[in-house]
Amino acid sequence: MKRRFLITAIAILIVAIILDVLVVSGHVHVKLPWSDVPGFFSFFGFLGCLAIIYGAKMLGHYWLQRNEDYYDKTDEHE
Repeated sequence: MKRRFLITAIAILIVAIILDVLVVSGHVHVKLPWSDVPGFFSFFGFLGCLAIIYGAKMLGHYWLQRNEDYYDKTDEHE
């Protein structure tokens, strides 16, 4: 399942880069040095999505998740 998801994500990235080169080229309103790199914004958006996904997973794993017996522990002060 993960392999198929990765292949699908990479295929979508390649299609977005091809569409960026064929359709969007020359229609940029703001001229920045990286605006001339074909597919830069598609690749940048893809990396941003990956960063959000893996950042949320790390946040959940290291900060939000608790052990299975977290609520079953006896309090020493009672």
